[in-house]
Amino acid sequence: MDFSSLYEKGWLLVEGISSAFDLLELSREVGNPVLGPTGELIKEIRRKPIETALPESQSAIYGLGRFPLHTDTVFWASPAKFVLFRAYGDIRRPTTVKRFSDIQNDLGNTFEVLTDRSVWYVGPKSNRIHCSIRFKVGESTGWRYDADLMTPANEAAHEINRMLRAKVFTEEVYNIPWTGNNAVIISNWVTLHGRGAQPENEGERVIERIYVR
Repeated sequence: MDFSSLYEKGWLLVEGISSAFDLLELSREVGNPVLGPTGELIKEIRRKPIETALPESQSAIYGLGRFPLHTDTVFWASPAKFVLFRAYGDIRRPTTVKRFSDIQNDLGNTFEVLTDRSVWYVGPKSNRIHCSIRFKVGESTGWRYDADLMTPANEAAHEINRMLRAKVFTEEVYNIPWTGNNAVIISNWVTLHGRGAQPENEGERVIERIYVR
């Protein structure tokens, strides 16, 4: 498979993916699939109201509403390089994506200057660690940001957080058009993703997710 557009766009839609097995096979073409934080290789994600959601999860904060743009596994020393999703059931609600560089360009030089000065906490208070919003692995540079899991630790990070919070609920996103027979590969180091608005009378919607190193 030609992954050139994945690196250029930051995400790639792949057709002909109609099962969890297909998604797993695709993930192996991309890289090395790894277990997620819950110990599952393929995680099934269902919408949940605030009352029944796991503590500190996005559903516990936003319920059945939209999820803001974010990157996954921000609490890993080196976040997952790729995230793969497949949707089935009521697939009217889109997954949203936006390249971090587009936000970076909008915010301009002030954001760039503050980036390398910023220090963040990530993880629960009982076991939180310091991290940076921009990181480097070998010759590759990546970004991590999750407004709900990352806490500014200095003034530069507070200012960056104010800038980014104004962007993560933006309407200027690309909506992944789910068909029930496709998947999306997201370059998690360069692209943020979220969840679109709830459609009227939404039924059961399931997202299958795989992390890839």
